[in-house]
Amino acid sequence: MPMDLNGHKTLEVPVERAYDIMTDPEVLIRTMPGLQSLTPREPGVFDAQLELGVAAIKGRYTGEVRMVDADPPRSYRMVMEGQGPKGFVSVNMLVTLTAAEDNPSFTDLHYEGEARVGGAVAGVGQRVLAGVASLIMGKFFSALAKEAKAT
Repeated sequence: MPMDLNGHKTLEVPVERAYDIMTDPEVLIRTMPGLQSLTPREPGVFDAQLELGVAAIKGRYTGEVRMVDADPPRSYRMVMEGQGPKGFVSVNMLVTLTAAEDNPSFTDLHYEGEARVGGAVAGVGQRVLAGVASLIMGKFFSALAKEAKAT
């Protein structure tokens, strides 16, 4: 069951710093809800442990995060795949960073892509899963904005 992911956030740092923050495993662990660890396996590839406590997707997921098609500091694609007690989740998302028009020392972050779920998770329903995905993405990008502002 595919779900579209897309949105926008302004980060109060220049594009180069925003790219560094967005690709730093330690920052991702601090800001992504439920992300417990990212262990480097090779450049741009990490083994991931994620624990979600949200509704139908509650549980511990293990998988992989890859940052591919990198064009620093403008864009990269984040590909995540995980297996958990209730099925699987995969995400393929393009992240694009540009200088904000009204303030070039800030960054406009745009993301777009798709998430897929399978197994028992897929039986929950599109609206519930879309709500959960929106909640997680909102928390992540808000925490990321706070992280950027604090640096």
